[in-house]
Amino acid sequence: MANKTSKNISVIALGMGLALVATDQAAATEGYFQHGWGARHGALGGAGVADGRDASAAALNPASLVKAGNSLQLAATLFSPRRSVTGTGEPGLAPLGTVDSVTNFFLVPNIAYSKQIDENSAWGITIYGNGGMNSDYPAVPRALLECGGGAGVFCGGEAGVNLSQAFIAPGYARDFGKISVGITPLIVMQMFEAKGLVAFSGFSSDPANLTGPGIDTSFGFGAKIGFEAELTDSMRFGASYQTKVNMSSFETYTGLFADQGDFDVPQNYQVGFAGDFGKDNNITLMVDYKKIFYSDIGSVGGTANVALPFGVAGGPGFGWQDVDIYKIGMEYRRSEDWTWRLGFAHNSAAILPSEVTLNILAPATVQDHITGGFSYSVSDSSYIEVAGMYAPDVGISGAEPAAFGNPNHTNTIAMKQYSFTVSWTMKFGD
Repeated sequence: MANKTSKNISVIALGMGLALVATDQAAATEGYFQHGWGARHGALGGAGVADGRDASAAALNPASLVKAGNSLQLAATLFSPRRSVTGTGEPGLAPLGTVDSVTNFFLVPNIAYSKQIDENSAWGITIYGNGGMNSDYPAVPRALLECGGGAGVFCGGEAGVNLSQAFIAPGYARDFGKISVGITPLIVMQMFEAKGLVAFSGFSSDPANLTGPGIDTSFGFGAKIGFEAELTDSMRFGASYQTKVNMSSFETYTGLFADQGDFDVPQNYQVGFAGDFGKDNNITLMVDYKKIFYSDIGSVGGTANVALPFGVAGGPGFGWQDVDIYKIGMEYRRSEDWTWRLGFAHNSAAILPSEVTLNILAPATVQDHITGGFSYSVSDSSYIEVAGMYAPDVGISGAEPAAFGNPNHTNTIAMKQYSFTVSWTMKFGD
């Protein structure tokens, strides 16, 4: 029976992993990182680095595996970002008027598995993703003065980009009494596609590998470490750190990304406190801080306002700033069957007004995530979780750079987001 169960879990894990890698995914974004992995932390605004209670929490803090028990979690998120660009002023590189990105719904799967080794140690695996550098603009007609008779946001017909990142994270954790420690190697695959960027051809070091060659893939390895410390019987402190993931280059986009197609995953860390209150400590309040170092990655953090061609070392990037994120979450365990959750997260702006034009392709403007959800026990060995998220509309305006646009033309990029997650957890014995 144990061997059969293990085989079934392996098949499910492999299938979910392949589905995640193959999905044209976007994700609720802090830049292009998800605000929280799994239904529980998604409902808590991504807070909880000091309060891991299930297998999916290992994506946030590997040390939480020692509290997850023996379980398998399957989840799916329906994510809906609404993106647009509005051009005003004189004719420019981008069109006048408002153009909406047309692909508005994405399905993102997630899987987590945990297994106790003994009373003080555990192992597990999580498969999750990032996304959010995504747009899909139609081939809107352009004036002769703008595109010479062409069409599309950047004069090449339908325009946009799609970045998907899949993380496979096998982890180990050990409890030393008041402190638990965990480590997770990261195996990362990412896929990228760009189309319709003809307007940038004259500014590229390799126009043949700038736009339209289809989907390209890259691979890399990194690690995440974490710990959770029990300060008192009802207060905990937790922290996790993810290394920079050095990815292989996108060989068919060497004319777009700085450093000949290089696109690494930035380092990041999260710290926080969790405290239990109320009758029988059935209410937990979580307060976290997270930082993502986008500026360390040339293709993401490098400014577009440089007199260098796309693709070269130090060439134009999306100009993203490091992002500071503040999170708060509350969980109310009303009974053995019902648990209710609320959360809120606020992040600093990743995009400056001076970097708006290139970020028409990746309008990651949202700064607030309002979240909530619940958990319900279906039986003694399984429960379902539901989470929802709303990110209010935020717009950022900026003039086109003189290097490849018209400074008298202003673009405003905007985005709002919705997501709905359903998760099922099965608990099992030794």
